[in-house]
Amino acid sequence: MAAVIDYTYRYPFSSDLTTDADGRLGVSLATCDRRLAHPHFFRGKVLRPRQFAQLLLVLSKVVRTHFFLPRPTVMDPFVTSSPQMLRLEGFSGCCGVYVRVDLEANAFDGEIIAHGTTNVDFNDPICGALNRIQESHEIQLNVGRDQLELEAFDQKIVEKKVKMPIRWIKSFSEVQAYLPRLQPRIEVSGGEALRFFRSLPKSGAPKQRTWVVPMGKSLRLSQRPSRDGVAFMGTHRTRILEPLFHQAGSLRVYDDPETGVNAWEYRSPVARMILLLSPEVFRGFSGEGQLLQQLSRNDWKDILDEVQKQLTTEHSVDIDRVSDQLNCDRQSVSAALSVLGSRGLAGFDLNSESYFYRELPFNLEDVEKLQPRLKDARKLVEAGSVQISQTYDHRESAPEYDVSVPGTGVQHFVRLRNDMDRCSCPWFSRFQGQRGPCKHILAARLVVDETQS
Repeated sequence: MAAVIDYTYRYPFSSDLTTDADGRLGVSLATCDRRLAHPHFFRGKVLRPRQFAQLLLVLSKVVRTHFFLPRPTVMDPFVTSSPQMLRLEGFSGCCGVYVRVDLEANAFDGEIIAHGTTNVDFNDPICGALNRIQESHEIQLNVGRDQLELEAFDQKIVEKKVKMPIRWIKSFSEVQAYLPRLQPRIEVSGGEALRFFRSLPKSGAPKQRTWVVPMGKSLRLSQRPSRDGVAFMGTHRTRILEPLFHQAGSLRVYDDPETGVNAWEYRSPVARMILLLSPEVFRGFSGEGQLLQQLSRNDWKDILDEVQKQLTTEHSVDIDRVSDQLNCDRQSVSAALSVLGSRGLAGFDLNSESYFYRELPFNLEDVEKLQPRLKDARKLVEAGSVQISQTYDHRESAPEYDVSVPGTGVQHFVRLRNDMDRCSCPWFSRFQGQRGPCKHILAARLVVDETQS
């Protein structure tokens, strides 16, 4: 049975499509933050109504879908309001697909009233209403309602009680470790993207790894490895983007061959949507452990508060600029941002290649309570049985180490190298570092850091 926490969404009204006295349509999204408050973030006219509606419908479909089991999900997405844009994001029920919609300021004629992050009520009526929106409609968007409006609308509180999986929370922190590693590989027009998505099988077949390969200005599928292509699994996970390409826009595909994670991004002048896909359909992001190496380090502790201050005041940070301002190395700032990401305070924007501030609308427990490998590594260190057996000093690069770490009835040998850390344990033999470091490598790194501090 997956670990879960009880969580309650408490909305002051039900999100819906409304009509005023003059017949103008309005989309009202109810909000609920982690303090069970109902902030009022935005009010304005939507300039591309049909595109806006399709983006929200695809977002809703992703967060309501479990991509390998017929299992319903009830997780509402959340919205982050910043001076530059509105961002709506969420996860599929299986935690294998992360989705985010970035709505630029030029997507609206209106004002961002407040900054912060809150859940938004995505129910069946609002999804049905979004399906009816056409480009000719004049749409007013309200994210939350101010206090005067709440007094005028005599509506009952809408409660949704859910059992929120711990893996769902962990997945939000893990994706921030993958996004900065992605590189753009393929870009095609919206028309070519639409033809490609229409050609994909509607089911999850093929079950094996598939390559999307550029062919002139178009795309094709291949079952053979391709240097120019991007490997992915689960064609049905990408086909969910198809409705967006009936509107003007383009498709950009990002890839990280080392981890097998890739991202598919719908791009237009006023909005973007990104789907981040796990390497396998049956593999969620929650167990990846990509953040563990950063969390086990010590070089971020002295600058964490300053980096967080930069993030909260400026709403976005560039690693190089912050490292110059704080007079510290880039790796330390990156580690600090990873820690903030693990706490739900930082997301990564592929388009600007910078981190943005947001505070997840639920309480994250102590990070290590969600990271059993790191907890086990600290126990090994506290037992005093992790020993550095050999140190290799290099003039032009960091030292390397051989470390002896106890296992269950056996001694494991860890090699800490500048190119890649390795361990003799079965975990490392199985995953070869693709799912983060094992507890023995983490323990070895902790001991080495202690000797250097």
